[in-house]
Amino acid sequence: MNSETFDKLLKMAKSNKVSFRTDMSFAQLTTVGTGGKVRVAFFPNDMRKLVRTLRALNKLRVPFVVLGRGSNVLASDKFFDGAAVVTIRLNKFTLRKNRVTAQCGASAAAIAKALADKGLSGGEFLACLPATAGGATAGNAGCFGEDVSRVFVKAKALCDGKIRTVKREACRFAKRDSVFKRKNWTVLSVTMEFEPSSPSAVRKTIAEMRQKKARTQPLNAKSAGCVLFHENASVSRLIDEAGFKGYRVGGAQVSPKHAGFVLNIDKATSSDIYLIIRRLQKALQTNFGICAKTEVRLVNFGDDDIFTESKN
Repeated sequence: MNSETFDKLLKMAKSNKVSFRTDMSFAQLTTVGTGGKVRVAFFPNDMRKLVRTLRALNKLRVPFVVLGRGSNVLASDKFFDGAAVVTIRLNKFTLRKNRVTAQCGASAAAIAKALADKGLSGGEFLACLPATAGGATAGNAGCFGEDVSRVFVKAKALCDGKIRTVKREACRFAKRDSVFKRKNWTVLSVTMEFEPSSPSAVRKTIAEMRQKKARTQPLNAKSAGCVLFHENASVSRLIDEAGFKGYRVGGAQVSPKHAGFVLNIDKATSSDIYLIIRRLQKALQTNFGICAKTEVRLVNFGDDDIFTESKN
C-alpha cells in the first residue's frame, strides 16, 4: 500500500469517525495470539461506518480481512500491508417472538444466554462458540451435531460492494462453509429462528454442552479452535490414531486433550502452527487416504510459506 492510498484510507476514517489504530498485530486480534503486524486496523461502531470502510478498501484495492473475535484465524508472521476490519463493536441484537436478528459482531454466547432467558431452544450450541454472529454464519460454525445452517433464516451482507439480503437457499451451507466464505462476502447481520421451550430446559442443555466441552477440549489454552475438518470423518480421532497427540513444533503443540486443536503453549509463531497443520494433513492423507480441509482461516500466507514447509 503506497503512502497516497494509506493517506486516503485514514482521511476516510477520520471523516466518517471510524476508530483506527496503526500499532496492532494479529497476535492482539486473534485468540491464538500469533501473527505479524497489520498496517491499519479499523473498529467501526455502527453499520454505516462498517459499510463505508469496506467500500473504501475495495475501491482503493487494499487487501483486508474482516475479524470478529478472531477465534478461527491464523495470520502469518509477516507484515500484512493491508487492513483488518474488526466488528466487535457492532454487537447489538434483538429478540422478537422466536427470531433473533444480530449484528455481525454480536457474541454467540450472549445470544445463547438471551435465548435461554426467553425459553427458546435450538441455539444452545451457540453458548459453546467463541465466535461472533457474522463469523459463525460465514463459517457455518457449530458443535455437538448442530450448526448455524439449522437455525439460519436470512442475512444482510455486503456482496461485491452491494448490500443484499441473502436467504437460506442461496447460502449453499456445507460443513464449516457457506457462500459468504467462498465469495468473501461480509455478513452485516443475521436472522435466526428457534423453537419454543422453557428456560430451565434450555439452560440444562447449555450446561451439559459446556461440561462436555470442558471435559474434552483445551479451553484454557490459546488456540484457533479445531484446525482441520472432513465432511465424513472424525479428523481429531484419526490424528490421535496417527500418534500426533502432544506433537510439538517450536512453541506450538497438538493438544494432548483434543487432537483437533493446535495450541500456542510457549510463545509460538504462526509458522510453528502452520507447519503442524500441514504435517497433520500429510499424515491424514498418507495413513487414511483422506484430504482434510483447513478449518481455520489462513491470512497472509502464500506460495513461499508452502515452499518453506515442503523443505522440512
